[in-house]
Amino acid sequence: MMTATVKLVSRVRRLGCVLAFCFLALFLWGLPGARALDNGLAMTPTMGWLHWERFMCNVNCQEEPDSCVSEKLFLQIAEIMASDGWKDVGYEYLCIDDCWMAPERDSEGRLQADPKRFPGGIRRLANYVHSKGLKLGIYADVGNKTCAGFPGSFGYYDIDAKTFADWGVDLLKFDGCYCDSIKHLADGYKHMSLALNRTGRSIVYSCEWPLYMWPIFKPNYTEIREYCNHWRNFADVYDSWQSIRSILDWTTSNQERIVPVAGPGGWNDPDMLVIGNFGLSRDQQITQMALWAIMAAPLLMSNDLRHICLEAKALLQDKDVIAINQDPLGKQGYRLRKEDNFEVWERPLSNLAWAVAMVNLQEIGGPRSYTISLTSLGQGLACNPDCLITQLLPVKRKLGFYEWTSSLKTQVNPTGTVLLRLERAS
Repeated sequence: MMTATVKLVSRVRRLGCVLAFCFLALFLWGLPGARALDNGLAMTPTMGWLHWERFMCNVNCQEEPDSCVSEKLFLQIAEIMASDGWKDVGYEYLCIDDCWMAPERDSEGRLQADPKRFPGGIRRLANYVHSKGLKLGIYADVGNKTCAGFPGSFGYYDIDAKTFADWGVDLLKFDGCYCDSIKHLADGYKHMSLALNRTGRSIVYSCEWPLYMWPIFKPNYTEIREYCNHWRNFADVYDSWQSIRSILDWTTSNQERIVPVAGPGGWNDPDMLVIGNFGLSRDQQITQMALWAIMAAPLLMSNDLRHICLEAKALLQDKDVIAINQDPLGKQGYRLRKEDNFEVWERPLSNLAWAVAMVNLQEIGGPRSYTISLTSLGQGLACNPDCLITQLLPVKRKLGFYEWTSSLKTQVNPTGTVLLRLERAS
């Protein structure tokens, strides 16, 4: 339920306009832009599907042929992404994670797919994926072994980059296991970035560089952005509300450091969307989708699209929410405040619009009301002098015209989120 209390005085309104221009100047020119990886890719956050959270390292195709990491799985997911609306709303990359490799490199030192689980090899799989209008992502590791123990790329960066390009790969997820020093870690991520660019093929570069540096010291995000298109900061996501909460808590604790560096060509990656699996309630799935949009996060689903429920499919394919995630202004949102077990997040959008999310973190009781003054949103800009507000989640409805000194009251379910879009009315 939404109500508005309007207490508009012309003098206050004029003052608001003056303040807005001041805030606008600070907002637009207060921070220098960070230099991005110069490969022309990921100008908006990457969207697609990644196998890891749902299918992990299941290589037992004899007993579990429908859920093992295999050519069959990726052919089926590609077909569904192309035919069931996923490609049409922006989910473009079909990404293989760990456990696709054979245990050893070939006689020329090249990585090779497991011949039993990928009998046609990666090149044939890439050709099929491309024929569906999709792009193929693959996984490797900066160290001596992948996290699951398959051959790593240390000492083979140039060979592996050329191999991926020859196969027609479009994205590389580069993990950081089994690396013996921070220097080798940093040098390896840089080396692979340059090697991929030298191939001449457009390959999105997804790093886990800062994730493996945080335990020792704070990463240099300006440097990381010069080499990577997106980068993981925190532990793997699990199919649980506790996991989602821990990712959001880490993000808000470090937002002053990580938010300013994100933008077209380089994004913070809070990990996969687990919507459509088993561990999140409907409200918690809404929260993940809303806040991944606010955070300008890569939208890489990890679920079984062959057996996804209609409710989860509709949420993941919500064009209005995807439009926030993909907004061309390319500024990451942030938590504005936390009080009484509510969080308010906001994100600046193109055309002076704003996205606002109100999250109810309480895990007991029923829906709770939250009232917010519109003057506090968007650094005073979001509804100045007035705005049109549309609720996008949990259900879409137009809330109407509001003035700068209005207040907005909403009800939010436990662990749920209300996502709003505020646009200039005049």
